Amino acid sequence: MLEAFHSKEIYGNVPLQIECICTFSDYLLVGTRQGILLLLSFKTKGTEVKTIKLFAKKAITQLATVTVFSDQLVSLSDGTVSVHDINTLQSNIQLPGTAITSGASLFCVHQSTAENEENSAQLAIACRKKVVLYHWVKKGQPQEVREINVYDIPRAMVFSGKGYSDQLYMGFKGKYARLHTTSEQIKELICTGKQLDAALAWIDGKTVGLCKDEWSIFHSDDTSESRVNIKWCDNPTSLIHFKPYMLAVITKGIEVKNVHIVESIQVLELSKAKFVAQGKRLFVASTTHIWELYLSDLVYQVDTLIRLKQFELAETLNKMTVTENSANDPNFVARQRKIDTEAAYFEFTQKRYEKSITRFLKTNVPVDNVVGLFPDLLPPKRQKLLVYPPEVSVSMAHLTQNDKDKGYEALEAYLLDKRRDVTCLESELKNSRDVKIIIDTSLLKCYLQNKPKLVASLLRVENHCHLNACEKALRAKNRMEDLITLYMSKGEHDKALEKLKQLANMQNTQKHDLSGPDPTIRYLRDLGPDSFELVKKYSKWVIEKHPGRCLEIFTAPNTASSLPYQDVVEHLRSINPEIALQYQERLVEVFNVRNTEVETDLLTTLISKVAEEWPPYSGKLAAGVEIPCSPGNEPGNLGELRNKLLHYLEVLLNYKSEQILRSIPPEIPLYHEQAILYCRLEPADYEKSLALYCHVIKDQEKAEEFCRKYYKKDDKIYYKLLKMYQSPPTLELLGFDRFKVEEPRPDMNAAIEVRIKHFKMIDKQEALALLPPETKLADVNKLFCAILKDTTRIKRKNQMLKSLHLFNNLQVKSQMMSLQNDKFIVSSLDNCSVCNKRVGEAAIAYYPDRRVVHYGCMTQDTPKSD
Repeated sequence: MLEAFHSKEIYGNVPLQIECICTFSDYLLVGTRQGILLLLSFKTKGTEVKTIKLFAKKAITQLATVTVFSDQLVSLSDGTVSVHDINTLQSNIQLPGTAITSGASLFCVHQSTAENEENSAQLAIACRKKVVLYHWVKKGQPQEVREINVYDIPRAMVFSGKGYSDQLYMGFKGKYARLHTTSEQIKELICTGKQLDAALAWIDGKTVGLCKDEWSIFHSDDTSESRVNIKWCDNPTSLIHFKPYMLAVITKGIEVKNVHIVESIQVLELSKAKFVAQGKRLFVASTTHIWELYLSDLVYQVDTLIRLKQFELAETLNKMTVTENSANDPNFVARQRKIDTEAAYFEFTQKRYEKSITRFLKTNVPVDNVVGLFPDLLPPKRQKLLVYPPEVSVSMAHLTQNDKDKGYEALEAYLLDKRRDVTCLESELKNSRDVKIIIDTSLLKCYLQNKPKLVASLLRVENHCHLNACEKALRAKNRMEDLITLYMSKGEHDKALEKLKQLANMQNTQKHDLSGPDPTIRYLRDLGPDSFELVKKYSKWVIEKHPGRCLEIFTAPNTASSLPYQDVVEHLRSINPEIALQYQERLVEVFNVRNTEVETDLLTTLISKVAEEWPPYSGKLAAGVEIPCSPGNEPGNLGELRNKLLHYLEVLLNYKSEQILRSIPPEIPLYHEQAILYCRLEPADYEKSLALYCHVIKDQEKAEEFCRKYYKKDDKIYYKLLKMYQSPPTLELLGFDRFKVEEPRPDMNAAIEVRIKHFKMIDKQEALALLPPETKLADVNKLFCAILKDTTRIKRKNQMLKSLHLFNNLQVKSQMMSLQNDKFIVSSLDNCSVCNKRVGEAAIAYYPDRRVVHYGCMTQDTPKSD
């Protein structure tokens, strides 16, 4: 048992019968049945007793001191409450309304100790079935506040709170009640039990302890009965709170208890102890003896309480060892850590894991020691190196699965807190990396046990999970998706992709949601250009087994422009050339990748594809099986490819025309394509394009459409078309001698038709100069008629415009003459409409509405003019 106090008799065999005691500074005031007041002072030589014989005529039944303004003593004797100057002990302070308090049986004093309130003191006096309240607000005598009637005679009273209080707790015969002094409402609380006498005491703040038989029940102003109650070994007759202990006067003497400890802490056997007084010192008295109680050495008490597993009380006492001069005492810190450590291990043995972890967070116990309390979290070799108290080791050996689940859940909070601490104090820790590995690996295992959905969130952020340990744990729980995330976070992409390849082809992967190519596609898509070799290695099986999905790897928004284009194309061509072409088309169409390399490569690939498809089609044409078709309408894959080729030649703008022209095999008649390419050269070669349309393709409409398209770029293009029909160059001059086509021949009909249709776009003199001398007038009759007709139309249009302009001119002149004929008389007496002064002989101006203004005022009046 703890020896919290030890007693010393300071005055024995008192010749007078003691009725009450109270403390003042280092003095003890003793009231006796004979009306004599004893003043005890304590010095090194011993106790000195001063006797005041004429203090009261009859027994002094109650004493209390008021020290907030001036030192005053309040006493009760013969039904009268008196206030004395404590220095002279003379009753020279008169209570107002003395007649009202006549027959007083009890009083209580309450002094304000709140820091944020002004000093004040309250006095409540019980007079039969009423309570009279007084209040000290300034130095001097108390002022009466009010008189309140109650339903019975109070036998005990106490105010609650540290500051000014309006809550007065009272004990009546058989019950307790609380009086609200402002509203005068009384609320009944509890009964006193078998004993009819009441005993109560102010504990702390707004809490008051009420005695019911052998129990002390705590009540607060704001709430009902407290859950924390104290059971004494006997019915207490008096109660006092001496922080952190509760002391009760019982038959044996004084019993000491604490609210956090069920068992009795100490019983001081003081014969017939009856009165207790608390101040700077603690005194106990019987009717004939007086003892002083001394608090035992606090450090000794702390050590004893740690041994008794009473950690909360030990923590409270340890805080009491700190003074202003020893706030940073290392011994205090060491004791507190010892309390927290021992409490943490004790709570663990009691299977209160949340409380245990909360204590561990306050200690400097290594992380691996805390994690090692729960099996299967640390590696076996490291676990064997840890040493725990015997009772902890026994508790660890008997953990059930339910215990583990609760422990893991509590440990999560500890690991998360330590994870933040280690990150902030990384520079100060020598083995921070090892600690991080233990924390993250253990946290992952805890999540696997209780919260598997959080595993992925841990692995996606920067972590220090041990690869092998976590891999083993995830495989044991069959958490394949989290295993892939672990590999990714550790940069083990080869392992992750190999595992995805295995799972993609397993029949039971539905529960992992890793079947099919989707997981591999997503993983490869996120790798980026730095890991392109891995992309090549593990995209092969996707391309081979899922050609319709494989392009998602290379054409995702984040990879389409970042992956090396040429390497991707070569990789795809080596496996499936059709996929490579689709990749090129998607870059251009979907992602709008328009650069010389991509466009040229796409067109060159399409030409090679057309060249592969052409020989079978050519053979069918020669055998008469197929009928010649316009470009892009050929049967089968050839028409589709050629249609794409013509489309991209028209739409794309950045390809190299010379390189593409060189890639066209001479035996493949891609004349339409070449016609487009020649006009894209730098500089453009429109003559060759027109030569192909006029003499190789022999499509006059196409030639004229070509001229309309490029007329803005070359206004001589129609003249070139006319010349191409009338006097075409040789194939050798055109560079077409490699084509198997006939030599171009002049086509006078087509030339004349061009002259007639497009004479507006051709210089007439140049067009007529090209006519050969032998040309008959009948052949160009239509041409001259069209020219004359157009000239006549232009002449008539000009004549009409001339007439309109002449009419408008005459109309304006008529209006001017009409205005000039208007007569307007102004005299010197007229006023200016702006400044309202007379016009006089100054320069003037007038408006169509006949207002007259000074010429100088006209600018000011401009906004008002019509």
